[in-house]
Amino acid sequence: MKELVHIIQAPPFWLKSPALGPFYLKKYLEKKGVSAEIIDLNNTIFQLLPYSKNQWLTLNEEFEKTLFFIAEEKLPVIFNDFFERIKDTEFIAFSIFKRNMHFSFLLAEKIKEKFPSKKIIFGGPQTLLLDKENNLNPQYKWVIGEGEIPLHKIVQNKTDSIYRFQEIEDLDQIPFIDFEGVNLSNYSWCIPLISSRGCLYKCNFCSEKNLYRKFRCHCPQYMRDQIKYLIKKHKITRFIFTDSMINHSNEWLTEFCNLLITGGLKIQWEAQMRIKKKVPLSLAKLLEASGCYNLFIGLESGSNKTLQNMNKGFTADDALDFFKTLYAANLHFEVSLILGYPQESEEDFRQTLAFIVKNKKVIPKIAQINPFIDYLGNYGDNNLGGKQATKRLFTMINTLNSEKIRYTKGFINNLIYQK
Repeated sequence: MKELVHIIQAPPFWLKSPALGPFYLKKYLEKKGVSAEIIDLNNTIFQLLPYSKNQWLTLNEEFEKTLFFIAEEKLPVIFNDFFERIKDTEFIAFSIFKRNMHFSFLLAEKIKEKFPSKKIIFGGPQTLLLDKENNLNPQYKWVIGEGEIPLHKIVQNKTDSIYRFQEIEDLDQIPFIDFEGVNLSNYSWCIPLISSRGCLYKCNFCSEKNLYRKFRCHCPQYMRDQIKYLIKKHKITRFIFTDSMINHSNEWLTEFCNLLITGGLKIQWEAQMRIKKKVPLSLAKLLEASGCYNLFIGLESGSNKTLQNMNKGFTADDALDFFKTLYAANLHFEVSLILGYPQESEEDFRQTLAFIVKNKKVIPKIAQINPFIDYLGNYGDNNLGGKQATKRLFTMINTLNSEKIRYTKGFINNLIYQK
C-alpha cells in the first residue's frame, strides 16, 4: 500500500492515554486499502518543552494561542522532521478540540505555505461548533461527526467540502486498534477503549449528544478479543473506557464481564456509568469481579426539579439506590456535579448540598464540580450566570472540606477559562 494519509494529533491534549480517534481512522483506512500514519505531536512536544502536566492540561487561552509559536521557536528540528515526513503525503488530517484548535490551524497554514497542493481535513468535536457558527474555512475539507467514512471518501477524490454525520453501522467491522507507532511508556500505562458510540439518552445540557446521530456498540466478544490482543501486544492490563456509558444494557455488560472472567483476563478497568433504576447487586458484584476498579458517574444534582429540567431520567432516590448497590459490591466510584443549571433555585442547590452530605458514607468521592456551561448557546438569557454559579461552587467546596468529603481538586471548575 502507498502511504496517502497522515493523521495529526496536535497539542495541547490529554496526557494520560493516547487519543483513540486517529487509531480508528487509521485502521478503517487500512482495511479499505489506504495507508495511513499517525503523528502524535502532542506527546512529542510535551516531552521536549519545560511544562508540567498541570500547565499542559489546565485551561489557559493565552497558552493555547501561543504554544505553536513557542514550539516552533524552541523545537525547530521537530518541525523540520515533521515537514520532511509529510512531504510525499497528499492528505493531512487533524482531529481538533477546543484546546488544540489554535495549534492545528497555525500548523495547517504552515503546511499550505510549504505544500500548497496538499489537501487538509479537519475533524473532531470542535468542528461541530465551528459549523454552527458558520466558521468553516473553505480552503479545507471538514468532517462533522464520525470520521472514518468521510475521510475515505475524501481520499477517493470525492469533491464535497463538508461531510456531516456519515456513520458506520456495524462497529465490529473495524479492525482492532493497536496503537502502533506510539510509545505507550510516555503515557500512564493504561490503554483507552471505546465499546460504543453515541448515547441512548438526551440530557439537555450535554453537547456530546450532538456528535452522533445513532447509538451503536461493539459486541461483547469483540471487546474481549480486542483486550486480549492489546494485552499480548503491549503487556498492559489496565484499560479506560471512554464511552458515555458502559451500562447502556445490563445484558451487554453482564456478558462482557463474564467473558473477561471466563477468559482469565485479569485486568483492571474503569468506565463512565449512567445512573439506572433497579440495578441488581449481582451485576455490581460481577463488575468488581471482572476487574472494575473505578466508575465515573454523572449525578449532576440532588434536586429532583433540576434533574427533571436536565432530562436525566432518574430521581435523587434512584441515584441513592444505585449508589448503595455499587457500595455494597465494594465498587469505588466518583460522581460529577453541575451547579447553576438554568432555573436552579437556591433551594435546589441546597437540596444537592444536603444530598451529598447526608449520603457521604456511600459516595466514595466527588470527581468533578463545574458551573453549568451553555456550550451550544441554547439557553440564551435563561442561563443562570457565572457569578451566582461560582458562588455556589465555593459553598460546595467549603462544605466538602468541613465534612471531610473527598474530591478531585484538579477537576473543580476546570471547564472554563480563568481570567
